[in-house]
Amino acid sequence: MTNELQLFMEDADEQLTFMENALVNMQEDGVNDEDVGALFRAMHTIKGTAGMFGFDDVVGFTHIAENLLSEVRSKTVELTVEMLELFLLTKDHTETLIQIASEHKNIDDELQIVNDELLLKLKACMPGAVVEDTKSESSLELKTDNSSNVGESLWYIGINLREEFYTSGMDIINIISFLEDLGEIKSTVAATSDIPKLEDYKPLSAYMGFHIKLLSDSSYEDIEEVFEFILDDLELFIFKMDDEESLKKMIDLHHDKGAFKSFLIENKVFTQEQLEAPDSKIESVNKPTAEIEEDVNANPLKKPINVKKSNEEHKPEKTNFSLRVDSSKVDQLINQISEMVIANAKIAQRADELDDVELTESTSVMSDMLEEVRSSVMDVRMVQVGDTFAKFRRIVGDTAKKIGKDINFTINGGETELDKMVVEKISDPIMHMLRNSVDHGVEMPDDRVTSGKDKTGNVILSAYPDAGTIVIEIKDDGKGLDKDAIVQKAINNGTLDPNHTLSDSEIYKLIFEAGLSTAKEVSDISGRGVGMDVVKRNIESLRGTVEIDSTLGEGSTFTIRLPLTLAIIDGFLIQSGETKYIIPLEMIQECIELSSAYKEQMQGNEFINLRDSILPLLNIRRYLNEADSKTQRENIVVVRYGKYKMGLEVDELFGEFQTVIKPLGKVFEGVPGISGGTILGSGEIALIFDIPKLIEHKIKNC
Repeated sequence: MTNELQLFMEDADEQLTFMENALVNMQEDGVNDEDVGALFRAMHTIKGTAGMFGFDDVVGFTHIAENLLSEVRSKTVELTVEMLELFLLTKDHTETLIQIASEHKNIDDELQIVNDELLLKLKACMPGAVVEDTKSESSLELKTDNSSNVGESLWYIGINLREEFYTSGMDIINIISFLEDLGEIKSTVAATSDIPKLEDYKPLSAYMGFHIKLLSDSSYEDIEEVFEFILDDLELFIFKMDDEESLKKMIDLHHDKGAFKSFLIENKVFTQEQLEAPDSKIESVNKPTAEIEEDVNANPLKKPINVKKSNEEHKPEKTNFSLRVDSSKVDQLINQISEMVIANAKIAQRADELDDVELTESTSVMSDMLEEVRSSVMDVRMVQVGDTFAKFRRIVGDTAKKIGKDINFTINGGETELDKMVVEKISDPIMHMLRNSVDHGVEMPDDRVTSGKDKTGNVILSAYPDAGTIVIEIKDDGKGLDKDAIVQKAINNGTLDPNHTLSDSEIYKLIFEAGLSTAKEVSDISGRGVGMDVVKRNIESLRGTVEIDSTLGEGSTFTIRLPLTLAIIDGFLIQSGETKYIIPLEMIQECIELSSAYKEQMQGNEFINLRDSILPLLNIRRYLNEADSKTQRENIVVVRYGKYKMGLEVDELFGEFQTVIKPLGKVFEGVPGISGGTILGSGEIALIFDIPKLIEHKIKNC
């Protein structure tokens, strides 16, 4: 796939998202001009960019949809609930057509039938449309009342390409061909007089212009929209052929008026009579430049040629703009910065060994600069989760409608930022859990009323930062999880020993076991016990965790905790036994010395009283079978994850360390409590603690 096609696919995906968001908004909150405008612009943009790639099937389909949306926007057609559903189907079909076109395939017969049926439905909504039964294989044929051409005008369109036009990547011929959608092109004349000799010709420069006559009932705005994507790359004149004033002003803006007139007459763009209209009909042309410019601004011409402005007016303004960059380039940059971090750590280590003050200061400055660069690059990868969450609105709505439930779906914290890679990978697990909440969690309307609830159920999707992680919550006010039913199902399929006693949290986590489902009926949405184990596995692959809290008859809450990023973290370097470890800095609350007073207080137990609060301890040496430490001092690092706190018994504390996360490979994948490794300045390997797993281990063994 070429870079240009890849950019088109990304832009089309973005426009389709805009469409879906606008349609879902109007389904929930009613029709409004802003969403109608967004819907029209998205369809118009897709049609325009698809045309540049010659995707005729996409252009043909989206053109009909755009026409109907234009009528909706001008309020000549009322946007009904049924039409919103139709436009959702239109959006889905457009997505399919784009995918097929990008693969350079032709649509098959089955898809062609769907295409034709949707086109008929769209056309049937147009003003003056009449659907007749033709008793043919296609069953329906639509006719539009075009018995007269009342309102048609002959328009002149003058195009002068700016020299840098071709660097925009646009094809002017394809864009001009869009005018055929608005009416009949009567003539097209190319202006080639500015093309230089071969020795002076620059391949990337544009030298041509075009003079077009279009018979159409479209407005000035409709015609100008054809050129919407290239208005900054050309100079454009649009006016009706009988508009003598606009014609005169266009001619006056040419240096050699006589030669320009002769060209227009010889090529039958205008007649001699039109070009020699009495001067009394228009104002004197001998005006100062400022007055000419004022007239031009009042005229429906688009920035005519050679209107001069002062240098002051041409000063560029500082503006912010978006830059679309291939994610692989950002990944490569992050990897390079990661290696620089490791190399700088080695230099810093060497500076300490040499006791070189100047070198130490230089490495300190370099460390600060690398930290700033790292933060800036990581910010590029951070995206708001709201755009991803928005697509779930339709999924929830469609699922609820399919099974006959009323659901009020709420999204909170859409502005929360998360690494784009994490966002992409978490999308499917969230979607599966939302469907489960709608299908299994929320009761049917009649059942809710019987139990004293409102017939409309509530599903809430929230995101917020907490202790160096991002928390994503999926909450419903449904019937909750039946612990007895889960336990019985787990015993029946051999997942659980009947003699085991489990806490509520452990019982709820059984639903993540493969093949375990408490659904009484199997539907095409859920109920086969397939998926929740995959959900858990996908979340854990992102170094995340998922917890469940539920109250029977009141609802359930699924809480997903994810790291902000997967590449570089701020860590805290410690040692236990002969091995060095990294603890994610944002999970550390404090460090204290394991004094003799605390040891006496413990009396062989694995907890201490820390400021009138019981703090469970995990001895790292014992947990990982480390050799006894040579140091006499022992320390406790207090870590927190979610609502849980724990103390890690370690030996030495070395301080903060910028940590590049490296995978450990398959041999070490199963080591509990270790999520990766990093390389220290000395060349040693330090293991990175998986704090959630360590806390989970401690809870199980308390």
